[in-house]
Amino acid sequence: MSSSSQPNPSRFLQKLEWIMLAVCGSMGIVDAFYSHHVPVLHLVILTLLGGMGFFLPTSGKTWIKVAYTGIQLNLIFCGTLLGYLHVLPVLYLIVVIRSCFIFEISGRWITAGIAMLCFLFHQAQYGFNIVPLLLPEVLQAFLMHQLAEVLMFGLGLALVLHLASTVLSERMLKNKLELTYGELSKTHVQLQMYASQVEQMAILQERNQIAQEIHDSLGHALAALNVQLKIAKRLWREEPEEAETAVEQAQTLGNLAMSEVRESVRTLQDGVPEMPSLSQAILTLVDTFQRTTGIEVTLQQSELTFSSQPVSKTVYRIIQEALTNVLKHSEATAVSITVSSTRQELSLRIQDNGTGFDIEEITPGVGLKSMGDRTNAFGGSLKLNSSHGSGCQISVDLPLIEVHHDYSSVDCGRPADQPSWHPKTA
Repeated sequence: MSSSSQPNPSRFLQKLEWIMLAVCGSMGIVDAFYSHHVPVLHLVILTLLGGMGFFLPTSGKTWIKVAYTGIQLNLIFCGTLLGYLHVLPVLYLIVVIRSCFIFEISGRWITAGIAMLCFLFHQAQYGFNIVPLLLPEVLQAFLMHQLAEVLMFGLGLALVLHLASTVLSERMLKNKLELTYGELSKTHVQLQMYASQVEQMAILQERNQIAQEIHDSLGHALAALNVQLKIAKRLWREEPEEAETAVEQAQTLGNLAMSEVRESVRTLQDGVPEMPSLSQAILTLVDTFQRTTGIEVTLQQSELTFSSQPVSKTVYRIIQEALTNVLKHSEATAVSITVSSTRQELSLRIQDNGTGFDIEEITPGVGLKSMGDRTNAFGGSLKLNSSHGSGCQISVDLPLIEVHHDYSSVDCGRPADQPSWHPKTA
């Protein structure tokens, strides 16, 4: 028997085989009791048939399957020819049951057909032996009995084939369900991993956003506060009134910084609050900057009619960060800000009269990266133009056409290897 053999896959059908073998065995015992002769060959055939049921060649070479089935058919056929009990041909049903687990549909029907032909042969042989011994008045009843047995055997073959096919279908369905369940379990684990990764990415994006918010808002207020404290320290003895004014401005900036901190905390708790109109927000920002730093700011802005809160917040933060950089690095005395928009695009230009710098020699800091990241998140462009003695100009263009961007974090719009700002020399 090949290494691919296995027991009968269906316990129900295997138990049915054992019942049929047990019935035939009990008939042999009854025959031995009345004939005072032990039917050894009959019992050997039953034992071999029962033993072969523990090893079914369900896969492997076809000739092994054919030989296995042929041995079973020959055992039953020869045993019946030798005259061992008229009930022995019923065991052909066992061969048909096993063939359902060995062959495809065509092989099953061929096995069932051979079994039917063998059964008809045995019935004919039995009739030829019995008919001469029967009285004419019982002959018709005998023939009807034989016909009934043939019909019952044929019906039994059909039922066995249907039953075995049903069992096989249920088994295949169970295997598919188990396989599907295993795949679903793996998919569930993968989805949990993806969900965890998405959660970690969301946390990281939120951290980046918070860092930028703190840098842009709180950093702006603290930078101006530091300037006022330096002025107060320098003027404290010589011009106490001017120093007192600087201290008051510093106090105002301190309150502004505290307000920014509260807003950041409120944002973490409740989400992003809606800001007033962009034009009004820019006016307030510019007015506060002029009063606290003494740097003159010229503001030109057209009517800004768009209603996108993310875009408004981005423009506000870019102007705020640009003014902070002017205060900290440029030594400028005047700044010009121009904001204009069409239905398709918003343009922002910020120009100072400071010392300027060589773009090729500097490394962008957190402020410039923040402005570039915010711009790229909306598919816009940011250009920086500066040289020694010529001040610095920042140009930002943002599309206002509805696009499907993720505004939850300004870091999402730029690949890791893409620069956050694009220098352009004059």
